[in-house]
Amino acid sequence: MLETVDNSKKTVNLDYLTDLSKGNAKFVSEMIKIFLTENPEEIKALEKGIEEGNFDAVKATAHKLRSTIPFVGLDKVIEKEVAEVEALATEKVNMAEIKVLFLKIKKACELACSELQLV
Repeated sequence: MLETVDNSKKTVNLDYLTDLSKGNAKFVSEMIKIFLTENPEEIKALEKGIEEGNFDAVKATAHKLRSTIPFVGLDKVIEKEVAEVEALATEKVNMAEIKVLFLKIKKACELACSELQLV
């Protein structure tokens, strides 16, 4: 018996990736593998930049995240937070607010990676 999945409760949404691949399951699978490898590294880099107070590293990593999260639908979940982190880092202000935003970003990315490992 197939298990039904309530997509409204999932963090990830593979519609964009499926459309981009024109339904090529191998391509989707490869992109998921890349995301599962790179996203945790991006989160670590972002966290390290925050811990070190390195606005330039935070800005660069947030910018990279903004380009990768749409592939798995995370832009619908955390785009606003990632954009705000990038903006604050660009202005080199309010590391405390960046830390707060980072917690939501990290949690969403970890949840997405957990979901994607089951795909």
